[in-house]
Amino acid sequence: MATVNLRDFPDQLHREAKAKAALMGISLKDLVVKVVERFLEEEKKREKKGGK
Repeated sequence: MATVNLRDFPDQLHREAKAKAALMGISLKDLVVKVVERFLEEEKKREKKGGK
């Protein structure tokens, strides 16, 4: 599995994402993975429809 480090990530976004993950009972890493997976799924759907 790859290691990803983010620099200059907005503090407020980090706090909100970390809090949301905690409320969901998952790690911040798992939340980020879910968000990226959903983004990629939506992009695939758009590409199939011929849009960008």
